[in-house]
Amino acid sequence: MNSETPMQAAAPAIEVTRLLRMIGVGSEMLQGVGAVLLLTAGLSVFIALWSAVRERRADLAMLRMLGASPGKVSALLLAEGLWLALIASVIGLLLGHGLAAVVGTVLQAQQSLPVSGALWVEQEVWVPVVAILTAGAAALIPAISAYRVDVAQLLQRR
Repeated sequence: MNSETPMQAAAPAIEVTRLLRMIGVGSEMLQGVGAVLLLTAGLSVFIALWSAVRERRADLAMLRMLGASPGKVSALLLAEGLWLALIASVIGLLLGHGLAAVVGTVLQAQQSLPVSGALWVEQEVWVPVVAILTAGAAALIPAISAYRVDVAQLLQRR
């Protein structure tokens, strides 16, 4: 067929292998981008909580003066970080599926690839879990800092 016609013969097994190899590189690239985004999100949670601890030192000292234990103040900051991660991951998943639905509608109008935002993959359950673990790790240092706040020294500065 290759020598007698202008068409080219293709071996399906070889072509499928080449296609899967190309897609594999793309999925590895997306996983790398996802890891960088997760690291960036963890860093932003850390910076936000660290600055919150620095700005609210007097408030934290007041909580301690009113009877809150250092553990409760630290747990409060840890809970703040975990809630931020949970809310952000849920909003991110909903926005991602919403945007996929919009893209699917546009592609359907062009009679192109079928894309649906209504399809939920079971691996997406891990998104909030990983976000909470990352935020928990990022919130540890600010929580320890809040735990070690010297109430008497802070209140004397005021």
